[in-house]
Amino acid sequence: MLLPRCAVPDINFNYSFAADGLSWPKAGNTWFPKGKRNLTYGFPSPDKFPANMTKVFRDAFTRWAKATTVLNFTETTYDNADIKVGLYAFNDKIEGMVYGDSIIIRSKPSSDVMTGEIRLDGNQSWALPSEYKNISWKNDILDLESVAMHQIGHLLGLDHSSEKDSVMYPSILPSKQRKVELSENDKENILQRYTSANSDRHGSLWGLLSIALSLAYMIFLY
Repeated sequence: MLLPRCAVPDINFNYSFAADGLSWPKAGNTWFPKGKRNLTYGFPSPDKFPANMTKVFRDAFTRWAKATTVLNFTETTYDNADIKVGLYAFNDKIEGMVYGDSIIIRSKPSSDVMTGEIRLDGNQSWALPSEYKNISWKNDILDLESVAMHQIGHLLGLDHSSEKDSVMYPSILPSKQRKVELSENDKENILQRYTSANSDRHGSLWGLLSIALSLAYMIFLY
């Protein structure tokens, strides 16, 4: 029996852009500029992405921001957003097997400007947090917030996890159809991902400060 799952591959794969400028997100490869801590996200017009679904994603972005301790997310227009969220018509061959994915898009072949995109199956029935009692993948109803947490995690640099309690577990299990709270494994992985980068930056600043103080001391002596 096939379980609903994320379309991002589980196996090791190369982080590289195809001819169409698309790539899967890969742990350890940050697609947004190094040191950037304020990311924007956006949605299509309400007729293409319902307002009650945007609130679910806002809450998910807030939860991830608190987990990283260093990232902030701000909503903006769809065209100007670092992360774009939308509903899509999936290929018939994969529809019914996967519920969505995350991709990185390079604006031009030679450009360093990239955006993240979360693509959800537009033909899927999505349950809001208030409708959690109706969640049933057997009836083709999936929890939107759980999927939002999962896909945002990919764009923040996390791979799939083998831990069944993790929001980054690739499939939706019958016993765990709603997972929106980060597991201890999720928290450790995201903190390691961003606090280490933050420490490197602080270390560099401390190194520059030490050099400056040393030079000032030498000038004072002479």
